[in-house]
Amino acid sequence: MNKSWMIALSLAPFIAGCSVFESNVVPPGPALTGVNAQNAALQSQIKRVRDGEARFAPLDNAREALTAAEAQPDVEQYAANELAGARSALEEAEQGWQGLANKQRPADAKLVAVAEQAHRARRLAEIARYTAVREINLEKLIAVNDELKARGERSAPASGSAPAAGAGEVQPVSPADRKLVGQQVVPDRFGDVSFETGTARMKAESQAAVRQLADLLKAHPTVGVAIFGHTDSVGPAPESIDRFVAANPGLDEQAPTREDKVRAFNLALSAARARAVAQQLVENGVPARRIGARGFGDTQPVASNDTAEGRRANRRIEAVIVPGPDSPEARSARSGS
Repeated sequence: MNKSWMIALSLAPFIAGCSVFESNVVPPGPALTGVNAQNAALQSQIKRVRDGEARFAPLDNAREALTAAEAQPDVEQYAANELAGARSALEEAEQGWQGLANKQRPADAKLVAVAEQAHRARRLAEIARYTAVREINLEKLIAVNDELKARGERSAPASGSAPAAGAGEVQPVSPADRKLVGQQVVPDRFGDVSFETGTARMKAESQAAVRQLADLLKAHPTVGVAIFGHTDSVGPAPESIDRFVAANPGLDEQAPTREDKVRAFNLALSAARARAVAQQLVENGVPARRIGARGFGDTQPVASNDTAEGRRANRRIEAVIVPGPDSPEARSARSGS
Protein backbone atom coordinates (compact mmCIF):
# COMPACT_ATOMS: atom_id res chain seq x y z
CA MET A 1 0.00 0.00 0.00
CA ASN A 2 1.59 3.32 -1.00
CA LYS A 3 1.90 6.27 1.35
CA SER A 4 -0.74 8.41 -0.34
CA TRP A 5 -3.30 5.64 -0.07
CA MET A 6 -2.46 5.20 3.62
CA ILE A 7 -3.14 8.90 4.09
CA ALA A 8 -6.45 8.50 2.29
CA LEU A 9 -7.33 5.64 4.63
CA SER A 10 -6.64 7.79 7.64
CA LEU A 11 -8.94 10.49 6.29
CA ALA A 12 -11.76 8.11 5.38
CA PRO A 13 -13.73 8.52 8.64
CA PHE A 14 -13.85 12.26 8.13
CA ILE A 15 -14.87 12.34 4.50
CA ALA A 16 -17.43 9.52 4.42
CA GLY A 17 -20.87 10.47 5.68
CA CYS A 18 -23.09 8.09 7.59
CA SER A 19 -25.48 7.98 4.62
CA VAL A 20 -23.06 5.66 2.83
CA PHE A 21 -23.78 2.99 5.43
CA GLU A 22 -27.58 3.19 5.62
CA SER A 23 -28.57 0.71 2.90
CA ASN A 24 -30.92 -2.12 3.77
CA VAL A 25 -28.82 -4.46 1.67
CA VAL A 26 -27.15 -7.06 3.87
CA PRO A 27 -23.64 -7.68 2.50
CA PRO A 28 -23.01 -11.40 2.03
CA GLY A 29 -19.85 -13.17 3.07
CA PRO A 30 -16.98 -13.46 0.60
CA ALA A 31 -18.25 -15.06 -2.60
CA LEU A 32 -16.98 -18.58 -3.26
CA THR A 33 -17.94 -19.94 -6.65
CA GLY A 34 -16.51 -23.37 -6.11
CA VAL A 35 -13.38 -25.23 -5.15
CA ASN A 36 -11.83 -24.69 -8.57
CA ALA A 37 -12.13 -20.90 -8.21
CA GLN A 38 -10.58 -21.02 -4.75
CA ASN A 39 -7.70 -23.17 -5.96
CA ALA A 40 -7.10 -20.90 -8.95
CA ALA A 41 -6.97 -17.89 -6.64
CA LEU A 42 -4.34 -19.55 -4.46
CA GLN A 43 -2.26 -20.63 -7.46
CA SER A 44 -2.28 -17.02 -8.68
CA GLN A 45 -0.60 -15.93 -5.45
CA ILE A 46 2.54 -17.92 -6.29
CA LYS A 47 5.16 -15.66 -7.84
CA ARG A 48 8.37 -16.79 -9.55
CA VAL A 49 10.85 -14.04 -8.78
CA ARG A 50 14.26 -15.19 -10.03
CA ASP A 51 16.03 -18.40 -11.03
CA GLY A 52 12.75 -20.21 -10.65
CA GLU A 53 12.44 -19.28 -6.96
CA ALA A 54 8.83 -19.20 -5.87
CA ARG A 55 7.16 -17.04 -3.22
CA PHE A 56 3.66 -17.51 -1.81
CA ALA A 57 1.90 -14.25 -0.91
CA PRO A 58 -0.01 -15.54 2.17
CA LEU A 59 3.27 -16.83 3.57
CA ASP A 60 5.02 -13.50 2.96
CA ASN A 61 2.15 -11.67 4.67
CA ALA A 62 2.38 -13.99 7.68
CA ARG A 63 6.14 -13.44 7.97
CA GLU A 64 5.68 -9.67 7.88
CA ALA A 65 2.95 -9.80 10.52
CA LEU A 66 5.05 -11.95 12.83
CA THR A 67 8.09 -9.70 12.38
CA ALA A 68 5.97 -6.67 13.31
CA ALA A 69 4.54 -8.48 16.34
CA GLU A 70 7.96 -9.57 17.56
CA ALA A 71 9.19 -5.97 17.26
CA GLN A 72 6.31 -4.69 19.40
CA PRO A 73 7.59 -3.83 22.91
CA ASP A 74 6.32 -6.07 25.72
CA VAL A 75 4.50 -8.42 23.37
CA GLU A 76 5.99 -11.44 25.18
CA GLN A 77 4.60 -10.12 28.44
CA TYR A 78 1.07 -9.40 27.29
CA ALA A 79 0.44 -11.83 24.43
CA ALA A 80 2.86 -14.74 24.82
CA ASN A 81 0.29 -17.40 23.92
CA GLU A 82 -0.86 -15.65 20.76
CA LEU A 83 2.73 -15.01 19.69
CA ALA A 84 3.69 -18.64 20.32
CA GLY A 85 0.67 -19.75 18.30
CA ALA A 86 1.68 -17.47 15.43
CA ARG A 87 5.23 -18.85 15.42
CA SER A 88 3.98 -22.42 15.47
CA ALA A 89 1.50 -21.86 12.65
CA LEU A 90 4.11 -20.07 10.55
CA GLU A 91 6.61 -22.88 11.11
CA GLU A 92 4.04 -25.41 9.96
CA ALA A 93 3.22 -23.29 6.92
CA GLU A 94 6.94 -22.93 6.09
CA GLN A 95 7.46 -26.68 6.33
CA GLY A 96 4.49 -27.33 4.08
CA TRP A 97 5.73 -24.80 1.55
CA GLN A 98 9.21 -26.36 1.36
CA GLY A 99 7.75 -29.38 -0.36
CA LEU A 100 5.79 -27.25 -2.83
CA ALA A 101 8.03 -24.31 -3.73
CA ASN A 102 9.90 -26.11 -6.53
CA LYS A 103 6.82 -27.58 -8.17
CA GLN A 104 5.47 -25.89 -11.29
CA ARG A 105 1.93 -26.35 -10.00
CA PRO A 106 1.70 -27.44 -6.36
CA ALA A 107 -1.11 -29.81 -5.41
CA ASP A 108 -4.21 -27.79 -4.61
CA ALA A 109 -5.03 -29.55 -1.33
CA LYS A 110 -1.50 -29.04 0.01
CA LEU A 111 -1.49 -25.40 -1.09
CA VAL A 112 -4.79 -24.83 0.73
CA ALA A 113 -3.26 -26.31 3.89
CA VAL A 114 -0.26 -23.97 3.66
CA ALA A 115 -2.53 -20.96 3.04
CA GLU A 116 -4.70 -21.82 6.04
CA GLN A 117 -1.73 -22.07 8.38
CA ALA A 118 -0.21 -18.87 6.97
CA HIS A 119 -3.49 -17.02 7.48
CA ARG A 120 -3.74 -18.37 11.03
CA ALA A 121 -0.17 -17.23 11.75
CA ARG A 122 -0.89 -13.77 10.40
CA ARG A 123 -4.06 -13.31 12.44
CA LEU A 124 -2.48 -14.58 15.67
CA ALA A 125 0.50 -12.28 15.12
CA GLU A 126 -1.81 -9.31 14.55
CA ILE A 127 -3.82 -10.16 17.66
CA ALA A 128 -0.60 -10.46 19.71
CA ARG A 129 0.64 -7.10 18.48
CA TYR A 130 -2.62 -5.25 19.08
CA THR A 131 -3.06 -6.90 22.49
CA ALA A 132 0.32 -5.58 23.56
CA VAL A 133 -0.44 -2.10 22.21
CA ARG A 134 -3.77 -2.05 24.02
CA GLU A 135 -2.26 -3.19 27.33
CA ILE A 136 0.59 -0.69 27.11
CA ASN A 137 -1.87 2.11 26.41
CA LEU A 138 -3.99 0.94 29.33
CA GLU A 139 -0.97 1.08 31.62
CA LYS A 140 -0.25 4.60 30.41
CA LEU A 141 -3.88 5.57 30.95
CA ILE A 142 -3.78 4.22 34.49
CA ALA A 143 -0.51 6.03 35.22
CA VAL A 144 -1.81 9.31 33.81
CA ASN A 145 -5.10 8.84 35.63
CA ASP A 146 -3.28 8.24 38.92
CA GLU A 147 -1.29 11.42 38.39
CA LEU A 148 -4.40 13.40 37.50
CA LYS A 149 -6.22 12.01 40.53
CA ALA A 150 -3.32 13.06 42.77
CA ARG A 151 -3.41 16.56 41.30
CA GLY A 152 -7.16 16.70 41.77
CA GLU A 153 -6.84 15.64 45.40
CA ARG A 154 -4.23 18.32 46.02
CA SER A 155 -6.42 20.98 44.43
CA ALA A 156 -9.68 19.86 46.06
CA PRO A 157 -11.00 22.11 48.89
CA ALA A 158 -10.36 20.81 52.39
CA SER A 159 -13.93 21.36 53.54
CA GLY A 160 -17.26 22.77 52.48
CA SER A 161 -18.94 22.39 49.12
CA ALA A 162 -18.36 24.31 45.95
CA PRO A 163 -21.24 25.93 44.07
CA ALA A 164 -22.47 24.27 40.91
CA ALA A 165 -20.29 25.14 37.96
CA GLY A 166 -21.55 26.12 34.53
CA ALA A 167 -20.25 24.84 31.23
CA GLY A 168 -16.60 25.71 30.79
CA GLU A 169 -15.98 26.25 34.51
CA VAL A 170 -13.73 23.99 36.55
CA GLN A 171 -15.92 21.61 38.49
CA PRO A 172 -15.00 19.79 41.69
CA VAL A 173 -14.39 16.09 41.14
CA SER A 174 -16.08 13.64 43.45
CA PRO A 175 -14.41 10.37 44.50
CA ALA A 176 -17.08 8.52 42.52
CA ASP A 177 -16.17 10.44 39.35
CA ARG A 178 -12.47 9.74 39.86
CA LYS A 179 -13.17 6.05 40.30
CA LEU A 180 -14.97 5.93 36.95
CA VAL A 181 -12.09 7.31 34.88
CA GLY A 182 -10.42 4.57 32.87
CA GLN A 183 -13.33 2.14 33.08
CA GLN A 184 -14.65 0.53 29.90
CA VAL A 185 -18.39 0.68 30.49
CA VAL A 186 -19.45 -0.61 27.06
CA PRO A 187 -19.63 -3.50 26.74
CA ASP A 188 -18.35 -4.41 30.21
CA ARG A 189 -21.02 -2.66 32.27
CA PHE A 190 -23.97 -1.90 30.01
CA GLY A 191 -23.66 -4.63 27.39
CA ASP A 192 -23.07 -4.59 23.64
CA VAL A 193 -24.04 -1.85 21.21
CA SER A 194 -24.68 -3.44 17.82
CA PHE A 195 -25.79 -2.31 14.37
CA GLU A 196 -27.58 -3.63 11.33
CA THR A 197 -25.10 -5.36 9.05
CA GLY A 198 -23.07 -2.99 6.90
CA THR A 199 -24.79 0.13 8.26
CA ALA A 200 -24.52 2.74 11.02
CA ARG A 201 -28.12 2.08 12.12
CA MET A 202 -28.17 0.98 15.72
CA LYS A 203 -30.29 -2.02 16.60
CA ALA A 204 -33.30 -1.25 18.79
CA GLU A 205 -32.10 -3.51 21.59
CA SER A 206 -28.91 -1.44 21.89
CA GLN A 207 -30.75 1.78 22.73
CA ALA A 208 -31.02 0.78 26.40
CA ALA A 209 -27.24 0.52 26.74
CA VAL A 210 -26.78 4.00 25.26
CA ARG A 211 -29.43 5.46 27.58
CA GLN A 212 -27.70 3.89 30.57
CA LEU A 213 -24.42 5.39 29.44
CA ALA A 214 -26.08 8.79 29.03
CA ASP A 215 -27.58 8.55 32.53
CA LEU A 216 -24.15 7.69 33.94
CA LEU A 217 -22.54 10.69 32.25
CA LYS A 218 -25.28 13.05 33.43
CA ALA A 219 -24.90 11.76 36.98
CA HIS A 220 -21.12 12.36 36.86
CA PRO A 221 -20.64 15.78 35.21
CA THR A 222 -16.85 15.96 35.48
CA VAL A 223 -16.19 12.92 33.29
CA GLY A 224 -16.36 12.41 29.53
CA VAL A 225 -16.46 9.37 27.30
CA ALA A 226 -14.40 8.09 24.39
CA ILE A 227 -16.36 5.98 21.89
CA PHE A 228 -14.32 3.53 19.79
CA GLY A 229 -15.78 1.65 16.80
CA HIS A 230 -14.37 -1.64 15.48
CA THR A 231 -15.33 -4.04 12.67
CA ASP A 232 -14.34 -7.52 11.57
CA SER A 233 -12.24 -7.95 8.44
CA VAL A 234 -15.03 -9.22 6.15
CA GLY A 235 -15.70 -6.96 3.20
CA PRO A 236 -19.10 -5.64 2.15
CA ALA A 237 -21.01 -6.48 -1.00
CA PRO A 238 -19.51 -5.03 -4.22
CA GLU A 239 -22.38 -2.55 -4.55
CA SER A 240 -21.62 -1.20 -1.08
CA ILE A 241 -17.98 -0.70 -2.02
CA ASP A 242 -19.07 1.06 -5.22
CA ARG A 243 -21.32 3.44 -3.28
CA PHE A 244 -18.54 4.13 -0.80
CA VAL A 245 -15.98 4.95 -3.49
CA ALA A 246 -18.54 7.09 -5.34
CA ALA A 247 -19.15 9.07 -2.14
CA ASN A 248 -15.39 9.60 -1.73
CA PRO A 249 -14.00 10.11 -5.26
CA GLY A 250 -10.58 11.09 -3.94
CA LEU A 251 -10.00 7.56 -2.75
CA ASP A 252 -10.26 6.04 -6.21
CA GLU A 253 -7.49 8.32 -7.50
CA GLN A 254 -4.98 6.22 -5.53
CA ALA A 255 -5.83 3.11 -7.59
CA PRO A 256 -6.62 1.03 -4.51
CA THR A 257 -6.82 -2.74 -4.55
CA ARG A 258 -9.94 -4.58 -3.42
CA GLU A 259 -8.26 -5.16 -0.04
CA ASP A 260 -7.51 -1.43 0.27
CA LYS A 261 -11.15 -0.57 -0.44
CA VAL A 262 -12.39 -3.06 2.15
CA ARG A 263 -10.07 -1.60 4.79
CA ALA A 264 -11.15 1.94 3.95
CA PHE A 265 -14.82 0.93 4.05
CA ASN A 266 -14.42 -0.80 7.42
CA LEU A 267 -12.50 2.17 8.82
CA ALA A 268 -15.18 4.61 7.73
CA LEU A 269 -18.00 2.30 8.87
CA SER A 270 -16.49 1.96 12.34
CA ALA A 271 -16.15 5.75 12.60
CA ALA A 272 -19.74 6.26 11.44
CA ARG A 273 -20.95 3.83 14.09
CA ALA A 274 -18.94 5.55 16.81
CA ARG A 275 -20.43 8.89 15.71
CA ALA A 276 -23.91 7.36 15.74
CA VAL A 277 -23.44 6.40 19.40
CA ALA A 278 -22.14 9.91 20.15
CA GLN A 279 -25.21 11.41 18.45
CA GLN A 280 -27.52 9.24 20.53
CA LEU A 281 -25.77 10.42 23.69
CA VAL A 282 -26.28 14.05 22.65
CA GLU A 283 -29.97 13.35 21.99
CA ASN A 284 -30.15 11.88 25.50
CA GLY A 285 -28.87 15.12 27.04
CA VAL A 286 -25.08 14.69 27.16
CA PRO A 287 -23.12 17.79 25.97
CA ALA A 288 -21.23 17.04 22.78
CA ARG A 289 -18.04 18.56 24.21
CA ARG A 290 -17.83 15.66 26.66
CA ILE A 291 -17.87 13.01 23.92
CA GLY A 292 -15.13 11.79 21.60
CA ALA A 293 -15.65 9.26 18.80
CA ARG A 294 -13.13 7.39 16.65
CA GLY A 295 -13.17 4.36 14.35
CA PHE A 296 -10.42 1.76 14.04
CA GLY A 297 -11.92 -0.44 11.32
CA ASP A 298 -10.57 -3.98 11.43
CA THR A 299 -7.12 -3.02 12.78
CA GLN A 300 -7.64 -4.04 16.41
CA PRO A 301 -9.16 -7.53 16.51
CA VAL A 302 -9.73 -9.19 19.87
CA ALA A 303 -10.37 -12.60 18.32
CA SER A 304 -9.75 -14.49 15.09
CA ASN A 305 -11.72 -13.39 12.05
CA ASP A 306 -11.64 -16.99 10.84
CA THR A 307 -14.74 -17.97 12.84
CA ALA A 308 -18.23 -16.51 13.12
CA GLU A 309 -17.80 -16.20 16.88
CA GLY A 310 -14.52 -14.35 16.48
CA ARG A 311 -15.99 -11.96 13.92
CA ARG A 312 -18.89 -11.19 16.27
CA ALA A 313 -16.38 -10.33 19.00
CA ASN A 314 -14.44 -8.05 16.66
CA ARG A 315 -17.57 -6.11 15.59
CA ARG A 316 -17.89 -3.95 18.66
CA ILE A 317 -18.31 -0.54 20.22
CA GLU A 318 -16.15 0.31 23.22
CA ALA A 319 -16.91 3.22 25.55
CA VAL A 320 -14.22 4.31 28.00
CA ILE A 321 -14.72 6.95 30.68
CA VAL A 322 -12.15 9.77 30.54
CA PRO A 323 -11.67 13.04 32.44
CA GLY A 324 -14.26 15.57 31.29
CA PRO A 325 -13.27 18.85 29.61
CA ASP A 326 -14.22 20.92 32.68
CA SER A 327 -12.56 18.76 35.31
CA PRO A 328 -9.46 19.95 37.19
CA GLU A 329 -7.64 16.89 35.80
CA ALA A 330 -8.30 17.85 32.19
CA ARG A 331 -7.47 21.53 32.79
CA SER A 332 -4.24 20.52 34.51
CA ALA A 333 -3.29 18.12 31.73
CA ARG A 334 -3.94 20.74 29.01
CA SER A 335 -1.93 23.42 30.79
CA GLY A 336 0.91 21.06 31.59
CA SER A 337 1.03 22.36 35.13
